[in-house]
Amino acid sequence: MAERNLPPGSIVLTIDDGWAGVHDRALPVLRQFHYPATIYISSYYSLKGTPVFRLVLQYLFWKTREQQLSTSGLGVPLPPIVAIASEEDRERLICKLMEHGETRLDEAGRCELSCLLAERLRVDHEKIVRTRILSLMNPAEIRAASEEGVDIQLHTHRHRLPMNRDLVKQEIVDNRAFLEPLAERELRHLCYPSGIWSKEQWPWLIELGIESAATCTSGLNRSETPRLGLRRFLDGENVSQIEFEAEIYGLAELLRVCRAALKRALQRRSVPLETTVESLPS
Repeated sequence: MAERNLPPGSIVLTIDDGWAGVHDRALPVLRQFHYPATIYISSYYSLKGTPVFRLVLQYLFWKTREQQLSTSGLGVPLPPIVAIASEEDRERLICKLMEHGETRLDEAGRCELSCLLAERLRVDHEKIVRTRILSLMNPAEIRAASEEGVDIQLHTHRHRLPMNRDLVKQEIVDNRAFLEPLAERELRHLCYPSGIWSKEQWPWLIELGIESAATCTSGLNRSETPRLGLRRFLDGENVSQIEFEAEIYGLAELLRVCRAALKRALQRRSVPLETTVESLPS
């Protein structure tokens, strides 16, 4: 991008977090088609080797068919019996359990709490651990992927990038300390965790030697695109084939540009936007 000599329509494949399923399922496909890819890895749970606590909680309450939960012996300040029949009830309880686990417990305590909850909700916790559906790649898998040519890069240690210079530094330093010995090289590229970022963080990232950072904002990248604000298209099960092709061929970007231009024009003329712009494609 800096030298403006990329072939037209160049595409970079990026994968966030570094889930165990990436190693087991995605890498063999990439290998089959000889596609290069970058994996931005968050390192805390890879280092610990345990399932991601937040996702375990969400999975347990999604999977259960129980209508209420007995909280006796959990060590969480809650009523003895909590209703979990509605989605609202479950979401409220999950938030309380997350807050308790992340502020009052260490990783061993969070694992113990997860096991107790799984038992009471009649969900197989051992299967979650065994199948690694909520776990990240382990150090051996990360090293093997790097040796195979996969570009291992930074995604913070605890999957967060606060609006605080010292905490940002801690996240990048800890992430590098874990990943660089496995990749056997210096890592200078970042993906913002959860797509949350601010331009105020850019000077701190530059101080830390970060050369590029990927957002979750849709769009194409050009030579003038800020390197710490790279755009991406997030593919997923919710994306239809025609939406995928529209992004890859640039049609979706053209629609976004036209929509933004029309919105600016209507604002200058003080035309009510809801009567015109909202009917345009997202």
